[in-house]
Amino acid sequence: MVRFQTLVVSCLLLTGQSFAQASGSRDQETIRLLQQQIQELQDRVETLEEAAADSDSTDAPHPGPQHQPAADQPAEPNQAPIVPAILHESHGIQWRGFGEVDYKVLDQRQPELSTFGFTPGSAGNFYTGEFALFLTSRINDKASVLSEIVFDELLEQRFELNVERLLFKYDLNDHLRMSFGRYQTGIGYYNTHYHSGRWFFTTADRPLVTEFASKGGLLPTQAVGVSVTGLLPSGRLGLNYILEYGSSDTNRPNIDGSELPTDEDNGNHVNLGLFVRPDAIPGLQVGGSFYHDNITNQDLTPGVRLGQTIVNAHIVYVRHGVEVLNEGFLIRHAQEHSQTVFNMPAFYSQISRRLQRATPFFRYQYANTNPRSIFEDVLLRHGPSFGARYDLNDNIAFKAQLDHTMRKGKPNLNGLQLQLAFAF
Repeated sequence: MVRFQTLVVSCLLLTGQSFAQASGSRDQETIRLLQQQIQELQDRVETLEEAAADSDSTDAPHPGPQHQPAADQPAEPNQAPIVPAILHESHGIQWRGFGEVDYKVLDQRQPELSTFGFTPGSAGNFYTGEFALFLTSRINDKASVLSEIVFDELLEQRFELNVERLLFKYDLNDHLRMSFGRYQTGIGYYNTHYHSGRWFFTTADRPLVTEFASKGGLLPTQAVGVSVTGLLPSGRLGLNYILEYGSSDTNRPNIDGSELPTDEDNGNHVNLGLFVRPDAIPGLQVGGSFYHDNITNQDLTPGVRLGQTIVNAHIVYVRHGVEVLNEGFLIRHAQEHSQTVFNMPAFYSQISRRLQRATPFFRYQYANTNPRSIFEDVLLRHGPSFGARYDLNDNIAFKAQLDHTMRKGKPNLNGLQLQLAFAF
């Protein structure tokens, strides 16, 4: 707009000068009117430039945990469209990359979850965690393709390639956004809002209940199928919905390092989520979700089918550098042809406050599973985590986190995590 106004001013100046030379003194009144119009346009240009400068200074994105992957543009209803830097583009494909280097140490050698390249039982070691690439390509004004390719470090510094998300997206309007392919299930807030790339996290890791299932988490975090989201007519209430139907294939390792991973043999699932973002309180989100599928308890012979229901409720506030996350889960497993039911609660609360470049945080998490369920390795676990994130610039962050975990039937576990996360 400012460039357009400047061009108009230049054209009018040239026109006025030519007109004066051709007409002489008999058209002085016309020239005066043109000069008056030019002055008005110049004043308007200055006003627009000042407004643009003010907007740049107040609305410029800050590095930090609120940012979402560039691959999610245009943003889904439950995602913030802020990105840390300019997108890279090649042949119509936009991409961003995210990586990390970690150091972790525990105060005991008793086996514990060997997430990524951390070796359980060691005094402490370095590992590179996950290396994530987000790619998007627009087909037309409504259709696009999104992919999330992640290189995970395994034990012995080996790596595996995973396609965490691969979606054909069609956004008809704000009320109907459809995605077809491999998606991250919309169970609650954290699993919907945060994907791979720990640069986006305030903390060094995810809460245990929302950790990826392939890393020992309790939720079916990924599936292949169809996901539909959108805004429901609700005025200033800002009511959104999530509806998913797909197939999960959860293969979860035991977090205590015992036995082989558990193949849950999931049936097709249905997930329904609702949340509000009221205009009266920007940054607030209140909602919940209901998930159901069938899984198999492979520990019994023959394997027993279980009806799995996961109910979530969350209250989240992210605004002006303040982050308050609260989520509760009830995981219910009911054996077929039996009265046996396991109700297993879990929750986490996390709070942080950005102070210029530093963001101190505190998190408390809790999980209580049944010893006869498929989560017999978890049992009762709870405890605090605290630390700080420091953003060196818009693309590099350093995190330090201390964890204290109380475990039923086992000694308390203390750990230190250091992480250098970066975006490029």
